[in-house]
Amino acid sequence: MEVWHIIVICILMVPIFLIANYIIVKKAASERRMRDDKLERAVAASVAETYSKKGLARESWPKYKAARKRKKM
Repeated sequence: MEVWHIIVICILMVPIFLIANYIIVKKAASERRMRDDKLERAVAASVAETYSKKGLARESWPKYKAARKRKKM
């Protein structure tokens, strides 16, 4: 195989490499976006449950109450 054959093959492989790279990166980005969205929904649901009245019945520990300051006479 002559040198110019190798150069032509390499030049023809560049667009194939770029297309494959684009497809792989696009798929990875969509999977990461989906995973991040799922995590955000889970956190939002957890926060909503914590601040709703439904979540209070399942808590076994008392809520923190700040101590009142005593008045000096």
